[in-house]
Amino acid sequence: MNISIIIMIAVVIFCMYTAIQAGKGKNGKLEEWALGGRGMGAIITFFLLAGEFFTAFTLTGLVGLAYNSGIATLYIMSYISIACIIGYFLLPKIRHYSKKHNLISQGDFYEKKYNSPFLGKLITIVGAIAIIPTIVMALKGMGLIVSVASYGAISSTAAIWFGSIIVLIYTLISGLHGSSRVALIKDILMFGVLLFLGLYFPFHYYDGVGSMVKKVAEVKPQVLLFPDQGLSLVWYVSTVTLMCLGLYLWPNSFLSTYAAKNDKALRKNTILMPLYSLMQLFACLVGLTAILAIPTLTGAESDLALIKLVFETFDPWFVGFIGAAGLLASLVPCSVALITIGSMITSNIYMPLKPDTSVRKQMNIARLFAIIAAIISLYASLNSHGAIVFLQLISYNFIMQLFPALIFSLQKKNFVTKQGAISGIVMGVSMALYSAATGTTVATLFPNLPSFILDINNGLYMLIINAIVTVVVSLATQKSSAEINRLESEIV
Repeated sequence: MNISIIIMIAVVIFCMYTAIQAGKGKNGKLEEWALGGRGMGAIITFFLLAGEFFTAFTLTGLVGLAYNSGIATLYIMSYISIACIIGYFLLPKIRHYSKKHNLISQGDFYEKKYNSPFLGKLITIVGAIAIIPTIVMALKGMGLIVSVASYGAISSTAAIWFGSIIVLIYTLISGLHGSSRVALIKDILMFGVLLFLGLYFPFHYYDGVGSMVKKVAEVKPQVLLFPDQGLSLVWYVSTVTLMCLGLYLWPNSFLSTYAAKNDKALRKNTILMPLYSLMQLFACLVGLTAILAIPTLTGAESDLALIKLVFETFDPWFVGFIGAAGLLASLVPCSVALITIGSMITSNIYMPLKPDTSVRKQMNIARLFAIIAAIISLYASLNSHGAIVFLQLISYNFIMQLFPALIFSLQKKNFVTKQGAISGIVMGVSMALYSAATGTTVATLFPNLPSFILDINNGLYMLIINAIVTVVVSLATQKSSAEINRLESEIV
């Protein structure tokens, strides 16, 4: 057993111990297990939300995208920074409403806002479908990193199995209390690793960042410019627009928002997050360095650019810390995602069918659904192929369909009806499913349109159609909804 494997195992054991101790004696009911008793302060809330956005993808898919596409990678830094402006005003409203009505899941929020149990179930299903690819993405990234960091002693498949079992054990035992503590350790390690590597590699191979960029411009200038078609400037702007609207739509983001102790904790988080996202710039620098240092990577192999550079440059003990960072960068988002799936299915689907379920049984049911989600994610991780970055983009097309109903629900006079909200979401999700299954896009349907239309992110088209359907159906059903509400009030 080499030193890199020993370091990875030691870090994992320490984090598991920390997580289990953090949740010891605090998970007597679902609210404690899923939301940490709604008592997370500013620091813990920050690392919880950061843990969802900065995963093993940053060490693999993001570096790989920089290796293949260069400047297009900056869309990630851009959308997170812009989304934080939205989050500054949005998150406190969500937290306040959730506390007032004692909500547990994202589905509870929509159900209460639109007085529609069916909508709550629909949101739960859509959220679960959207979350699974993010878990798969994290596990695949972890498998890649650990396999290389172990010098091939641990296969990618074995690493995914190992990581899935570890995350499931401490999630079931410690809940959000444990995830929050591991998130703190993970982010400190991640930031340190990326800051160091993002500066060290350009100086080690090219005598500085400026010199590195100059040499890349000489050998592969196309990665420093937006192409006229494909990942063009139009694609960049439309993708940033789409993803900044969806950053806080994830069910696990709702979970972390509910768990915040107060509004101040959430606002501090959105103020600091753009600074934290600078770590992604260092990941991009690593990707650009690898273009010349390791010029032979193709396709999904580019996801290994960072770890291969580390492998060729440093001693095994340092490689072990990179592997540990990759492990933790997967464990935290996977843990929060499993907690989210378990709690929201229990709250929105199981409990309406079995309202007399005891508190203890609610906990067991939530854990059972978390186990099922872990098994599905494990299977998908071992049997899916392709570059990691595309899993993220596909997942976003699903979750973005919740945006119109959310924004309209926060208005003082919301004209959108439950029929309108349901119709818009069903339409948007149907288009996303069809596009993912068949590869159909605006470009395949209308190939002769100008490139500036074809390059617009297809998720944005889906969102616009979703919003139109939501508004049209709401206007058509307003009178009938008002009449139903009047009759219900008279009966009461």
